Amino acid sequence: MICLKGEAFKPCLEVLEVLTNAGYDAFLVGGAVRNTLLGLPVSDFDLATSAKPEEVVQLFDKVIPTGLQHGTVTVMYLGEAFEVTTFREDKKYTDFRHPSGVSYLGSIEGDLARRDFTINSMALSKEGKLIDLHGGQKDLSCKLIRTVGNPADRFQEDALRMLRAIRFLSKLGFALDTKTEESLTENAHLLKHVAIERLQTEFSKLMGGKAVNLALKQLVFCRVHHYLPGLSQMASTLTKDVDLSLLETDFERWAWLSSHADHPVSFLKEWRLSNNSIKQVERLITFSLEVQREGWNNRTVYDALPNAKGCERLLSVIEQRDPNLREIDRITSELPMTSREMLVVTGNDLISWTQSEPGPWVGEAIREIELAVITEKIKNEKSSIRRWLKQWRTQ
Repeated sequence: MICLKGEAFKPCLEVLEVLTNAGYDAFLVGGAVRNTLLGLPVSDFDLATSAKPEEVVQLFDKVIPTGLQHGTVTVMYLGEAFEVTTFREDKKYTDFRHPSGVSYLGSIEGDLARRDFTINSMALSKEGKLIDLHGGQKDLSCKLIRTVGNPADRFQEDALRMLRAIRFLSKLGFALDTKTEESLTENAHLLKHVAIERLQTEFSKLMGGKAVNLALKQLVFCRVHHYLPGLSQMASTLTKDVDLSLLETDFERWAWLSSHADHPVSFLKEWRLSNNSIKQVERLITFSLEVQREGWNNRTVYDALPNAKGCERLLSVIEQRDPNLREIDRITSELPMTSREMLVVTGNDLISWTQSEPGPWVGEAIREIELAVITEKIKNEKSSIRRWLKQWRTQ
Protein backbone atom coordinates (compact mmCIF):
# COMPACT_ATOMS: atom_id res chain seq x y z
CA MET A 1 0.00 0.00 0.00
CA ILE A 2 1.15 3.51 -0.83
CA CYS A 3 0.63 6.20 1.80
CA LEU A 4 -1.55 9.05 0.54
CA LYS A 5 -1.68 11.03 3.74
CA GLY A 6 -1.03 14.75 4.00
CA GLU A 7 -2.87 17.96 3.29
CA ALA A 8 -1.95 17.90 -0.41
CA PHE A 9 -3.87 14.64 -0.90
CA LYS A 10 -6.89 15.46 1.27
CA PRO A 11 -9.12 17.11 -1.39
CA CYS A 12 -8.17 14.47 -3.96
CA LEU A 13 -9.06 11.63 -1.60
CA GLU A 14 -12.41 13.28 -0.87
CA VAL A 15 -13.21 13.50 -4.60
CA LEU A 16 -12.31 9.82 -4.99
CA GLU A 17 -14.52 9.00 -2.02
CA VAL A 18 -17.50 10.83 -3.53
CA LEU A 19 -17.12 8.79 -6.71
CA THR A 20 -16.63 5.43 -4.98
CA ASN A 21 -19.46 6.04 -2.49
CA ALA A 22 -21.73 6.55 -5.49
CA GLY A 23 -20.81 3.07 -6.71
CA TYR A 24 -18.16 3.95 -9.29
CA ASP A 25 -14.55 2.83 -9.58
CA ALA A 26 -12.13 5.74 -9.32
CA PHE A 27 -8.35 6.07 -9.19
CA LEU A 28 -5.56 8.62 -9.09
CA VAL A 29 -3.59 8.22 -12.34
CA GLY A 30 -0.70 9.57 -14.40
CA GLY A 31 1.97 11.95 -13.21
CA ALA A 32 0.56 12.22 -9.70
CA VAL A 33 1.15 8.50 -9.15
CA ARG A 34 4.62 8.69 -10.69
CA ASN A 35 5.66 11.62 -8.51
CA THR A 36 4.19 10.02 -5.39
CA LEU A 37 6.28 6.89 -5.93
CA LEU A 38 9.37 9.04 -6.55
CA GLY A 39 8.73 11.14 -3.45
CA LEU A 40 8.33 14.28 -5.55
CA PRO A 41 5.74 17.03 -4.96
CA VAL A 42 2.36 16.53 -6.59
CA SER A 43 0.54 19.56 -7.93
CA ASP A 44 -1.87 18.14 -10.53
CA PHE A 45 -4.26 15.37 -9.56
CA ASP A 46 -5.75 13.53 -12.56
CA LEU A 47 -8.45 10.95 -11.85
CA ALA A 48 -9.88 8.11 -13.92
CA THR A 49 -13.30 6.66 -13.20
CA SER A 50 -15.97 4.31 -14.48
CA ALA A 51 -18.48 7.18 -14.14
CA LYS A 52 -19.57 8.84 -17.38
CA PRO A 53 -19.10 12.63 -17.65
CA GLU A 54 -22.80 13.29 -17.13
CA GLU A 55 -22.72 11.11 -14.01
CA VAL A 56 -19.73 13.02 -12.62
CA VAL A 57 -21.65 16.27 -13.19
CA GLN A 58 -24.46 15.01 -10.97
CA LEU A 59 -22.10 14.31 -8.06
CA PHE A 60 -20.37 17.68 -7.66
CA ASP A 61 -21.53 21.27 -7.31
CA LYS A 62 -19.15 22.75 -9.88
CA VAL A 63 -17.99 20.82 -12.92
CA ILE A 64 -16.47 22.37 -16.06
CA PRO A 65 -16.88 20.45 -19.36
CA THR A 66 -13.26 20.89 -20.44
CA GLY A 67 -12.97 17.87 -22.76
CA LEU A 68 -16.26 16.10 -23.23
CA GLN A 69 -15.18 14.68 -26.59
CA HIS A 70 -12.54 12.71 -24.66
CA GLY A 71 -14.73 11.92 -21.67
CA THR A 72 -13.07 14.57 -19.49
CA VAL A 73 -14.53 17.11 -17.10
CA THR A 74 -12.86 19.31 -14.49
CA VAL A 75 -14.24 19.06 -10.98
CA MET A 76 -13.75 22.14 -8.82
CA TYR A 77 -13.56 21.03 -5.20
CA LEU A 78 -12.28 22.94 -2.16
CA GLY A 79 -10.75 25.53 -4.47
CA GLU A 80 -8.76 22.99 -6.48
CA ALA A 81 -9.23 21.61 -9.99
CA PHE A 82 -9.35 17.86 -10.64
CA GLU A 83 -9.39 16.53 -14.20
CA VAL A 84 -11.71 13.52 -14.15
CA THR A 85 -11.77 11.23 -17.18
CA THR A 86 -13.97 8.21 -17.84
CA PHE A 87 -12.12 4.92 -18.42
CA ARG A 88 -11.62 4.85 -22.17
CA GLU A 89 -9.76 3.45 -25.11
CA ASP A 90 -8.82 5.52 -28.12
CA LYS A 91 -10.11 4.76 -31.58
CA LYS A 92 -7.85 4.86 -34.64
CA TYR A 93 -5.45 7.77 -34.93
CA THR A 94 -5.64 9.46 -38.33
CA ASP A 95 -3.30 12.47 -38.06
CA PHE A 96 -0.39 11.20 -35.90
CA ARG A 97 -1.77 13.28 -33.03
CA HIS A 98 -5.48 12.80 -32.21
CA PRO A 99 -7.73 9.74 -32.00
CA SER A 100 -10.79 9.80 -34.25
CA GLY A 101 -12.86 9.17 -31.15
CA VAL A 102 -12.99 7.33 -27.83
CA SER A 103 -14.92 4.39 -26.42
CA TYR A 104 -15.79 4.21 -22.75
CA LEU A 105 -14.64 1.19 -20.80
CA GLY A 106 -15.86 -0.43 -17.62
CA SER A 107 -12.47 -1.04 -16.00
CA ILE A 108 -9.15 0.67 -15.40
CA GLU A 109 -7.08 -2.01 -17.16
CA GLY A 110 -7.89 -0.94 -20.71
CA ASP A 111 -7.53 2.71 -19.78
CA LEU A 112 -3.98 2.19 -18.55
CA ALA A 113 -3.08 0.28 -21.72
CA ARG A 114 -3.71 3.35 -23.92
CA ARG A 115 -1.24 5.58 -22.06
CA ASP A 116 2.15 6.72 -23.33
CA PHE A 117 4.86 5.49 -20.96
CA THR A 118 4.93 2.83 -18.28
CA ILE A 119 5.86 5.35 -15.60
CA ASN A 120 2.66 7.24 -16.44
CA SER A 121 0.42 4.18 -16.72
CA MET A 122 -0.08 3.34 -13.04
CA ALA A 123 -3.13 3.97 -10.86
CA LEU A 124 -3.71 4.35 -7.14
CA SER A 125 -6.93 3.66 -5.25
CA LYS A 126 -7.97 5.92 -2.39
CA GLU A 127 -6.76 3.20 -0.03
CA GLY A 128 -3.29 3.41 -1.60
CA LYS A 129 -3.42 0.17 -3.62
CA LEU A 130 -1.15 0.41 -6.66
CA ILE A 131 -2.30 -0.95 -10.01
CA ASP A 132 0.76 -1.42 -12.21
CA LEU A 133 0.10 -3.63 -15.23
CA HIS A 134 3.00 -2.50 -17.43
CA GLY A 135 6.03 -2.46 -15.16
CA GLY A 136 6.01 1.23 -14.37
CA GLN A 137 7.30 0.84 -10.83
CA LYS A 138 10.22 -1.29 -12.02
CA ASP A 139 11.06 1.27 -14.72
CA LEU A 140 11.03 3.99 -12.08
CA SER A 141 13.54 2.05 -10.01
CA CYS A 142 15.67 1.42 -13.13
CA LYS A 143 15.27 5.06 -14.20
CA LEU A 144 13.95 4.08 -17.62
CA ILE A 145 11.46 5.74 -19.95
CA ARG A 146 9.68 3.01 -21.89
CA THR A 147 6.48 3.08 -23.89
CA VAL A 148 3.46 1.02 -23.01
CA GLY A 149 3.51 -1.72 -25.64
CA ASN A 150 5.11 -1.31 -29.07
CA PRO A 151 6.92 2.08 -29.21
CA ALA A 152 6.30 2.48 -32.95
CA ASP A 153 2.56 2.14 -32.35
CA ARG A 154 2.62 4.69 -29.53
CA PHE A 155 4.63 7.23 -31.56
CA GLN A 156 2.60 6.77 -34.72
CA GLU A 157 -0.58 7.29 -32.72
CA ASP A 158 0.70 10.54 -31.25
CA ALA A 159 4.00 11.90 -32.54
CA LEU A 160 4.24 14.43 -29.70
CA ARG A 161 5.00 11.50 -27.39
CA MET A 162 8.52 11.44 -28.83
CA LEU A 163 9.28 14.93 -27.55
CA ARG A 164 7.46 14.11 -24.31
CA ALA A 165 9.81 11.14 -23.83
CA ILE A 166 12.84 13.41 -24.00
CA ARG A 167 11.08 15.98 -21.80
CA PHE A 168 10.64 13.32 -19.08
CA LEU A 169 14.28 12.36 -19.56
CA SER A 170 15.17 16.00 -18.88
CA LYS A 171 12.83 16.33 -15.90
CA LEU A 172 13.75 13.07 -14.16
CA GLY A 173 17.30 12.39 -15.34
CA PHE A 174 16.22 8.99 -16.67
CA ALA A 175 17.39 7.18 -19.83
CA LEU A 176 15.36 5.94 -22.77
CA ASP A 177 14.72 2.22 -23.02
CA THR A 178 16.69 0.83 -26.00
CA LYS A 179 13.65 -0.11 -28.12
CA THR A 180 11.96 3.19 -27.28
CA GLU A 181 15.07 5.09 -28.34
CA GLU A 182 15.42 3.15 -31.60
CA SER A 183 11.77 3.70 -32.49
CA LEU A 184 12.00 7.37 -31.60
CA THR A 185 14.89 7.77 -34.06
CA GLU A 186 13.00 5.93 -36.79
CA ASN A 187 9.81 7.94 -36.31
CA ALA A 188 11.22 11.40 -35.53
CA HIS A 189 10.04 12.70 -38.91
CA LEU A 190 6.43 12.39 -37.73
CA LEU A 191 6.94 15.44 -35.53
CA LYS A 192 6.28 17.56 -38.62
CA HIS A 193 2.62 16.66 -38.17
CA VAL A 194 2.46 18.25 -34.70
CA ALA A 195 1.35 21.85 -34.20
CA ILE A 196 4.27 24.13 -33.34
CA GLU A 197 2.43 25.42 -30.25
CA ARG A 198 2.39 21.92 -28.77
CA LEU A 199 6.05 21.40 -29.63
CA GLN A 200 6.93 24.70 -28.00
CA THR A 201 5.13 23.77 -24.76
CA GLU A 202 6.98 20.46 -24.49
CA PHE A 203 10.32 21.95 -25.51
CA SER A 204 10.04 24.76 -22.94
CA LYS A 205 9.46 22.16 -20.22
CA LEU A 206 12.37 20.11 -21.56
CA MET A 207 14.66 23.15 -21.33
CA GLY A 208 13.72 23.58 -17.67
CA GLY A 209 14.58 20.03 -16.62
CA LYS A 210 17.39 19.11 -14.27
CA ALA A 211 18.99 16.92 -16.97
CA VAL A 212 18.51 19.40 -19.82
CA ASN A 213 22.03 18.89 -21.21
CA LEU A 214 21.45 15.15 -21.45
CA ALA A 215 18.07 15.78 -23.09
CA LEU A 216 19.49 18.14 -25.73
CA LYS A 217 22.15 15.58 -26.60
CA GLN A 218 19.41 12.98 -26.90
CA LEU A 219 17.54 15.26 -29.32
CA VAL A 220 20.58 15.26 -31.59
CA PHE A 221 21.35 11.55 -31.15
CA CYS A 222 17.81 10.62 -32.18
CA ARG A 223 17.80 13.27 -34.96
CA VAL A 224 14.76 14.93 -33.44
CA HIS A 225 16.42 18.35 -33.74
CA HIS A 226 16.00 18.16 -37.54
CA TYR A 227 12.23 18.45 -37.08
CA LEU A 228 12.17 21.32 -34.59
CA PRO A 229 12.25 24.98 -35.74
CA GLY A 230 15.73 26.36 -36.30
CA LEU A 231 17.56 23.52 -34.55
CA SER A 232 18.79 21.52 -37.54
CA GLN A 233 21.93 23.70 -37.77
CA MET A 234 22.50 23.82 -34.00
CA ALA A 235 23.86 20.33 -33.28
CA SER A 236 27.12 21.69 -31.85
CA THR A 237 25.24 24.14 -29.61
CA LEU A 238 22.82 21.50 -28.35
CA THR A 239 25.61 19.07 -27.48
CA LYS A 240 27.89 21.66 -25.86
CA ASP A 241 28.84 20.96 -22.24
CA VAL A 242 27.59 24.12 -20.54
CA ASP A 243 25.76 24.38 -17.23
CA LEU A 244 22.24 25.22 -18.35
CA SER A 245 20.93 24.54 -14.86
CA LEU A 246 22.16 28.05 -13.97
CA LEU A 247 19.33 29.53 -16.06
CA GLU A 248 16.24 30.01 -13.91
CA THR A 249 13.49 31.21 -16.25
CA ASP A 250 12.06 30.31 -19.64
CA PHE A 251 13.16 33.75 -20.90
CA GLU A 252 16.78 33.03 -19.94
CA ARG A 253 16.73 29.61 -21.55
CA TRP A 254 15.21 30.89 -24.80
CA ALA A 255 17.71 33.78 -24.76
CA TRP A 256 20.62 31.33 -24.52
CA LEU A 257 19.27 29.19 -27.34
CA SER A 258 18.24 32.02 -29.66
CA SER A 259 21.56 33.81 -29.13
CA HIS A 260 23.08 31.00 -31.21
CA ALA A 261 20.67 31.58 -34.11
CA ASP A 262 21.60 33.80 -37.06
CA HIS A 263 18.45 35.82 -36.52
CA PRO A 264 17.23 35.44 -32.90
CA VAL A 265 13.86 37.20 -33.34
CA SER A 266 12.98 35.17 -36.45
CA PHE A 267 14.00 32.03 -34.58
CA LEU A 268 11.67 32.87 -31.67
CA LYS A 269 8.83 33.69 -34.06
CA GLU A 270 9.27 30.29 -35.71
CA TRP A 271 8.66 28.77 -32.29
CA ARG A 272 5.53 30.93 -31.96
CA LEU A 273 6.55 32.60 -28.71
CA SER A 274 4.26 35.44 -27.68
CA ASN A 275 5.24 38.99 -28.56
CA ASN A 276 5.76 39.74 -24.87
CA SER A 277 8.06 36.74 -24.48
CA ILE A 278 10.08 37.76 -27.52
CA LYS A 279 10.50 41.27 -26.08
CA GLN A 280 11.67 39.84 -22.76
CA VAL A 281 14.17 37.58 -24.50
CA GLU A 282 15.39 40.44 -26.71
CA ARG A 283 16.00 42.58 -23.61
CA LEU A 284 18.07 39.86 -22.00
CA ILE A 285 20.21 39.43 -25.11
CA THR A 286 20.61 43.17 -25.69
CA PHE A 287 21.64 44.00 -22.13
CA SER A 288 23.91 40.96 -21.94
CA LEU A 289 25.79 42.20 -25.00
CA GLU A 290 26.14 45.63 -23.37
CA VAL A 291 27.54 44.07 -20.23
CA GLN A 292 30.00 42.04 -22.30
CA ARG A 293 31.29 45.34 -23.73
CA GLU A 294 31.19 47.50 -20.58
CA GLY A 295 30.98 45.18 -17.59
CA TRP A 296 28.57 45.75 -14.71
CA ASN A 297 28.30 49.37 -13.59
CA ASN A 298 25.56 51.70 -12.37
CA ARG A 299 24.15 52.26 -15.82
CA THR A 300 24.20 48.66 -17.07
CA VAL A 301 22.64 47.35 -13.86
CA TYR A 302 19.98 50.09 -13.85
CA ASP A 303 19.07 49.51 -17.50
CA ALA A 304 18.87 45.73 -17.03
CA LEU A 305 16.64 45.85 -13.94
CA PRO A 306 14.55 43.98 -12.97
CA ASN A 307 16.29 41.26 -15.00
CA ALA A 308 19.91 42.12 -14.26
CA LYS A 309 20.48 38.80 -12.49
CA GLY A 310 18.93 36.99 -15.45
CA CYS A 311 21.42 38.75 -17.73
CA GLU A 312 24.29 37.73 -15.47
CA ARG A 313 23.13 34.11 -15.41
CA LEU A 314 22.85 34.16 -19.21
CA LEU A 315 26.34 35.64 -19.53
CA SER A 316 27.78 33.10 -17.11
CA VAL A 317 26.51 30.26 -19.32
CA ILE A 318 27.70 31.91 -22.54
CA GLU A 319 31.12 32.63 -21.03
CA GLN A 320 31.19 29.31 -19.13
CA ARG A 321 31.91 30.77 -15.69
CA ASP A 322 30.17 31.11 -12.34
CA PRO A 323 27.58 33.92 -12.12
CA ASN A 324 28.57 36.88 -9.96
CA LEU A 325 25.19 37.77 -8.51
CA ARG A 326 26.71 39.44 -5.46
CA GLU A 327 28.12 42.17 -7.67
CA ILE A 328 24.62 42.82 -9.04
CA ASP A 329 23.28 43.04 -5.49
CA ARG A 330 26.08 45.39 -4.43
CA ILE A 331 25.61 47.80 -7.32
CA THR A 332 21.81 47.68 -7.02
CA SER A 333 21.95 48.49 -3.31
CA GLU A 334 24.08 51.56 -4.03
CA LEU A 335 21.98 52.96 -6.88
CA PRO A 336 20.31 56.31 -6.11
CA MET A 337 17.16 54.90 -7.75
CA THR A 338 16.14 51.64 -9.38
CA SER A 339 13.38 52.77 -11.78
CA ARG A 340 12.23 55.84 -13.67
CA GLU A 341 9.18 56.04 -11.39
CA MET A 342 11.52 57.07 -8.58
CA LEU A 343 12.67 60.17 -10.48
CA VAL A 344 11.35 63.26 -8.67
CA VAL A 345 10.52 65.12 -11.88
CA THR A 346 8.24 64.42 -14.82
CA GLY A 347 8.10 65.59 -18.39
CA ASN A 348 5.51 68.18 -17.37
CA ASP A 349 8.00 69.65 -14.91
CA LEU A 350 10.56 70.07 -17.66
CA ILE A 351 8.03 71.73 -19.99
CA SER A 352 6.88 74.06 -17.22
CA TRP A 353 10.43 75.06 -16.20
CA THR A 354 11.54 75.78 -19.75
CA GLN A 355 8.24 77.22 -21.01
CA SER A 356 8.76 75.04 -24.09
CA GLU A 357 6.46 73.03 -26.32
CA PRO A 358 6.22 69.27 -25.77
CA GLY A 359 8.29 67.18 -28.17
CA PRO A 360 10.90 64.44 -28.50
CA TRP A 361 13.31 66.57 -26.48
CA VAL A 362 11.35 65.77 -23.31
CA GLY A 363 11.98 62.02 -23.49
CA GLU A 364 15.61 62.64 -24.40
CA ALA A 365 16.02 64.97 -21.41
CA ILE A 366 14.39 62.51 -18.99
CA ARG A 367 16.77 59.80 -20.16
CA GLU A 368 19.79 62.09 -19.70
CA ILE A 369 18.54 63.03 -16.23
CA GLU A 370 18.20 59.34 -15.35
CA LEU A 371 21.78 58.70 -16.42
CA ALA A 372 23.06 61.74 -14.53
CA VAL A 373 21.27 60.64 -11.35
CA ILE A 374 22.29 56.96 -11.42
CA THR A 375 25.91 57.87 -12.21
CA GLU A 376 25.71 60.33 -9.30
CA LYS A 377 26.57 63.40 -11.34
CA ILE A 378 23.49 65.09 -9.89
CA LYS A 379 21.16 64.33 -7.00
CA ASN A 380 17.60 63.14 -7.45
CA GLU A 381 16.29 66.49 -6.22
CA LYS A 382 14.25 69.03 -8.17
CA SER A 383 16.65 71.90 -7.53
CA SER A 384 19.65 69.89 -8.67
CA ILE A 385 17.85 68.57 -11.73
CA ARG A 386 16.58 72.05 -12.67
CA ARG A 387 20.12 73.47 -12.62
CA TRP A 388 21.35 70.54 -14.69
CA LEU A 389 18.53 71.01 -17.20
CA LYS A 390 19.39 74.67 -17.72
CA GLN A 391 22.95 73.76 -18.60
CA TRP A 392 21.86 70.85 -20.82
CA ARG A 393 19.51 73.12 -22.80
CA THR A 394 22.31 75.54 -23.61
CA GLN A 395 24.68 72.89 -24.90
